[in-house]
Amino acid sequence: MSEKPYDPARVFVRAAGLSEGIEWAFWLVLTVWWIVELNLGAFELVLLGTVLETSVLLAETPTGVVADLISRKRSLIIAQVLMGIGFVWAVASTNYWVILPAQAMFGIGWTFRSGADTAWVTDELKGIGEHTDEDLERLLIRKHRFGIAVALVTLPTTIIVGTLTSVRWVGLAIGILQICMGLYFHLNLREEHFVPGKHSERGFVETLKDGILAVRSAPRLRALVLVIVALDLGSEAFDRLGYKHFLDSGGIDDGSLVVLGILFIALAFSGLAANAVAGRVLQTNFGVARLAVVLLAVAAVGGALASITNIVVVIAMGYMLQDSTREALWPVLEGWANRDAPSQVRATVHSLMGQATAIAELVGGLAMGVIAELTSIPVVLGIAAGLFGLSSLLATRGVEQRPAEPRH
Repeated sequence: MSEKPYDPARVFVRAAGLSEGIEWAFWLVLTVWWIVELNLGAFELVLLGTVLETSVLLAETPTGVVADLISRKRSLIIAQVLMGIGFVWAVASTNYWVILPAQAMFGIGWTFRSGADTAWVTDELKGIGEHTDEDLERLLIRKHRFGIAVALVTLPTTIIVGTLTSVRWVGLAIGILQICMGLYFHLNLREEHFVPGKHSERGFVETLKDGILAVRSAPRLRALVLVIVALDLGSEAFDRLGYKHFLDSGGIDDGSLVVLGILFIALAFSGLAANAVAGRVLQTNFGVARLAVVLLAVAAVGGALASITNIVVVIAMGYMLQDSTREALWPVLEGWANRDAPSQVRATVHSLMGQATAIAELVGGLAMGVIAELTSIPVVLGIAAGLFGLSSLLATRGVEQRPAEPRH
């Protein structure tokens, strides 16, 4: 039998999706490790996010420029190895100050991947002349959907193995698996249509300047920056404190891995549904910005629902609503940036968007941590829901005007 022809889209979906699915399982482990095993307080949880976002802030743009100058594939391999090391480090000790720097390792690794995977598949597909911007936007949805489908396998496996052994041991295993994904990327990714910036005598500074100029000169990219900032000022509240609110409201301690695992699986199913709907909507040429407006509005409603009650079932429903729409948002916002970014600085533009995320999460995380200590976690979650609503309003600035229907 002859081998199937090399398809960059299929490789992209499988490679990036597998990595995302592994990360779902690891965040389940980390959530239980931090909240239950180490019994960390609200500010300690936020500080973990602060270290993560500071490392992303410092490394995001330089690593994006490197991907444009040298190699997107090499950047992706480095990302897998560094993130895997960060995973192992995060559960290597029960001492908070020993594991705190692991967040920086993971953050730096993530920046090597941020934008590089999308830039890689865009170049490879456009190089063979088979895909439009709309095709690429739907491909990002498809990749994200596959990642969630993988999570529906990794999450139950994590629950079973973690219950039979321990949270720490399953965390170590996931970290090693993530490192091995670097070899998978090395063996399966080809880089045949990427022209390194160094070959065109464009240096680091020139590439960075070109990327910044591309964002400043494009109204839709400027609007996207505002959307990202408003969204991520509030996102740290749910990412770091939402699960603690859920566990504290239910008085859940014993069996927390199973309970949180069930919640993660429910989130994965709802995220899968939201991504499927988003993909169908994009097929109607609805537009990424218009879809972002709707998803952000739904996230605001779900966030508000989770913040106003101590009833566990209601919190779970609200959390599912805001989390699933935020999951669907990632490929939508990525497609928005990808459509408007010039090819020669595509990874750099993605990294600049990632840097906007890091700044917003850094500032928002610290502010939310302080507010949570002074008031309560539900108050912080309510503020975050309001920021999601603001982000929805800002996204309307990126909606492209459709031509008026001709009058008869």
